[in-house]
Amino acid sequence: MSRFLRIICLLLVSQATFATNTRAQNQSAQPVLPYGSTPVMQVAPDGVVHLDGPYANYSNPQYTTPAQAAIGQPVVPQPVLGTGQAGATADTSFSNYLYNAPIPPQFDHRTGFYGDFLFLRPRNAEVAYALPIDGPVLPVLGNEVPIGSTAVVDFGYEPGFRAGGTWCLSAESSLAVQYSQFSSNASDSASINPADGVLRSLVTHPLGANAATDALSANASSSIDYQLIDGDYRGQIVGRESCETMCASALNFILGGRYATMDQDFGANFVAAGTTSVNTNINFNGGGIRFGLEGEQHRTSRGLFVYGRGVTNILVGEFDASYRQSNTFAGNQAFTDWSAGRVVPVVDLEAGIGWVGPMRRFKVSAGYMVSAWFNVVTTDEFIQAVQQSNFVDPSGTLTFDGLTARVAWEF
Repeated sequence: MSRFLRIICLLLVSQATFATNTRAQNQSAQPVLPYGSTPVMQVAPDGVVHLDGPYANYSNPQYTTPAQAAIGQPVVPQPVLGTGQAGATADTSFSNYLYNAPIPPQFDHRTGFYGDFLFLRPRNAEVAYALPIDGPVLPVLGNEVPIGSTAVVDFGYEPGFRAGGTWCLSAESSLAVQYSQFSSNASDSASINPADGVLRSLVTHPLGANAATDALSANASSSIDYQLIDGDYRGQIVGRESCETMCASALNFILGGRYATMDQDFGANFVAAGTTSVNTNINFNGGGIRFGLEGEQHRTSRGLFVYGRGVTNILVGEFDASYRQSNTFAGNQAFTDWSAGRVVPVVDLEAGIGWVGPMRRFKVSAGYMVSAWFNVVTTDEFIQAVQQSNFVDPSGTLTFDGLTARVAWEF
């Protein structure tokens, strides 16, 4: 009996073990997410959304068809803006600097450079060199009777240039360096019919041999050249900008120095039986201090502005002048050299209008300028001093006036 009971118990235990194994095999094992993988959402065959690893298999207990393998989507990392190479390039590009940099106030001092086109005319620099008279007279000026227009060599408008740069020390101060160059040339000629009279020279020495030099034709040429180097410190006096009125104002003082050179050359020829020539040269070298004011008034809504500048230069330098008269047959007839130290005040005035670009970096302007040089030895004054043998105070005033145009870039 006991043996029979043991057999029954063994059969019951075996049946229970088989049932347990069968249930375990019918249940789907949960997928295991590999280490370091990113979970993705997948829809199982039973219609339920599961957060599982890629390529997980699901059983379908409601259908007899085998469960299909669900293919997961690979995870693609997204770039972070500004951390890659492309973002860094965009942040440091010139276009970003040009269009996205902060806009500075109009009155701030800036670092930059500029170039100016000058179209100027020298005035008070003309030389009268010949006079048509009614016939040969004694070789003394003043005895002739004029019968026509005086022959004059005079200057017209000629191009020149200025170029310079500024270095910002602070929002209220800066240093500036500027170079200017101008060159002007003029020529003239005259002739007369022998039946009408002759040309009397106005530039030869009256007491030299054959100095009256009556001629039937004459010509003359003249030139004036100058070069300037300016160095300035500029400081702000007034600087304001209003968003309500859309206006900005700037007023600065200028304090610095100037070095200047100026050359004046003249030559005339009188043709008769021979040729009599007169040549003069006047050279000036000097330097000194300069001071003045400059201001701008802006209409910020349109980028337009007006400007004005006034600077006084006190130059201390030396004039060296020479005079030569010669004849093809007689050789040298008169010659002399002369030197003197002078204080030469120079006043520069300029006013005009301009336009500023949207980012306040590009500027264009155009205006009118006058530069007056006082206590200058001019060609006409020097020739008269030689003719009269009086060198007490050969001086005059030279002026240069005309149009200016500027293109500037500021950082």
